[in-house]
Amino acid sequence: MPYKGTGALVGDLIAGHLSLAFADQASMMPQVKAGKLRALAVGGLNRSPEYPDIPTIAEQGLPGFETGSWQGIVAAPGTPREIIAKLNAELTRILNTADMKEKLGAQGTEVRTDTPESMATFLGNERVRWAKVVKESGIKFD
Repeated sequence: MPYKGTGALVGDLIAGHLSLAFADQASMMPQVKAGKLRALAVGGLNRSPEYPDIPTIAEQGLPGFETGSWQGIVAAPGTPREIIAKLNAELTRILNTADMKEKLGAQGTEVRTDTPESMATFLGNERVRWAKVVKESGIKFD
């Protein structure tokens, strides 16, 4: 089945076309709160601060299981370091305001900011991690 987007996924779950799905908290939790869906677990290593009663997948018998969604901002190769530093400082300031943390937290999003170097390390680790998953699973891309 081709991917139709998170909104369609939520609709397919509510309509009973799907029995189970992995999706981000921001799209699913409004339906969970409305009683239309039931959250079985979160994919992170820790329970969500916004939804502490929902256990992790690791807690339910798959130790070490960790997955989730994240967002990051990247710049074109060759962007001057001073521009990257200025953007990082301003975005960090904005994301760490009480208002932004409250709005994003209400959607199940945890704000984490760091350095451009940390983001580069994270992206490199994710590339290695998911390449291993793809290789071990035998997935082929058309």
